[in-house]
This record gives sequence, structure tokens and C-alpha cells, in this order.
Amino acid sequence: MDFTGKVVLITGAGSGIGKEIAIHFAKLSANLVLISSNVDKLTKVSEECKHLSNSRVLILPCNLRQIHTIKDVISNAKKEFGRIDVVVNCAGIAAIDGITSVDVLDKVDDVLKVNFEAAVAITHSAVDTLIESRGCIINIGSIMGTMVGKYSIAYNVSKAVLLQFTKCIALELADNGVRVNCISPGSVKTNIISDFIPSEQQENFWDSLIDDYPLKHLPTTDDIANMTTFLASHKAKSITGCDIIVDGGKTLTKFLHQY
Repeated sequence: MDFTGKVVLITGAGSGIGKEIAIHFAKLSANLVLISSNVDKLTKVSEECKHLSNSRVLILPCNLRQIHTIKDVISNAKKEFGRIDVVVNCAGIAAIDGITSVDVLDKVDDVLKVNFEAAVAITHSAVDTLIESRGCIINIGSIMGTMVGKYSIAYNVSKAVLLQFTKCIALELADNGVRVNCISPGSVKTNIISDFIPSEQQENFWDSLIDDYPLKHLPTTDDIANMTTFLASHKAKSITGCDIIVDGGKTLTKFLHQY
């Protein structure tokens, strides 16, 4: 795969899955627009990508909670490169909440703003140039968008809504040759989960998850990045409106103990 001359915009590019996606596209010679709220992390990722190829890298610090600023951020990207070929909506946050939590409404509002509303705003602001380039959109969801877990209302709902958003705009944009897909990872070892686990329990926590995965390994940031570059490539020209599950078989386990 070769993305020479293509422009790839990635949110949440400062760490975790977003960072790995940026690195993979850099290796494939794409020009990059990297968006994150953490300027220091974004700068480090940018430098790492520049060392991998001669591609241009534009960093655009942005707090995705401030939805009104997103239009200007995307406008700056279009001015810099004149086009956008791929949008990867990867930025995400999580919260521990339940329906009895006193702050559940605040947490739902906050998580939906970053995980869903920002993706809508970015896609809306970039859709004109995506239509011109007959580009594609890849949303990073989660298997929790279709499964159920306790005390994660905001996160689970945000990923379920993101999946439905994917399918809606895939149908809407198909006439324009724009493909839209969602990747739903299982538990990937990133800060979005680790931040909720005490440091002294980290190793045992991740090891304990493996038994729930039929393939006996957790998906990695590399796995998700590889799937992202594939979906963005011409090799996936007939794939749109799909939820690509990358979870080591985890979603199969809900059927294992029925009989």
C-alpha cells in the first residue's frame, strides 16, 4: 500500500491507537494532519512520523470538547494541503458511571461530546473535500458498542451511536464514492483503560483479561492500525458501512456458556 500524495487526518493522534495509526500512515508515505489536545505528545508523534518518511506533518492542537472550534481546525488543514483523503475519528475518552451515579448526566454529556459529537463535527467540516477526493472515513469504535458492561453507560452508548452514525453516513455518501467504516477493537492496552487501574494492579489486570479471549491474546494498537490502513486503501474499495471487529474472538464468548 502506498499513500504518497494522500492527506490523512487523525484525531486522538497523541497516544495509543491514534499514535500508532499515524505512524503506520507515515510509513506508507501519507501526508498527515494530527489532532490532539496534548501539544507535547502531538509534537513527539509528529517528529517520529517525520523520521519515517519525507511526508509533511501538520499538527493542530484542539480540545474536541469545544465543538465550535473544530470547523476552523479543519479549515486550517484544508488550507495547508488543499485536500483531505482520509479522516480517522479516533479520539476517545471513558468514564466510570452508572444510572445511580450523581454525576451520570455530566459524564454522559462529556463522553458523548468527545466520542461522538466531535466525530460528527469533523466529518461535517471535511465532507466537501472528501467528496472531491472520493476519500474515506474510518471511525474507531469498540466492541462495547454492541456488548453490555456495568458502570460504563457513557462510553458504551457513545460507541453504539458512533456505529450507527457510520452506517447512516455510509449510505448517504455512497453516491459520492466516499466509503465509511467502523473498527471495533476489543480491550487494547492503552491509557483509556489503564488510567482507571491502579499502577500496582496493571500487570495482573491485563493478564487476567486474556482468558476471556478465545485466541488467547489481546488486540494491539498495531492490529488496529493495520486494519485502518487497509480500509483506507484501494484494496477495500468495495467495503463501506461495515463494523470491522478486531477483538481476538472476545465477542464470541457471550455465546460460550448458553448450553
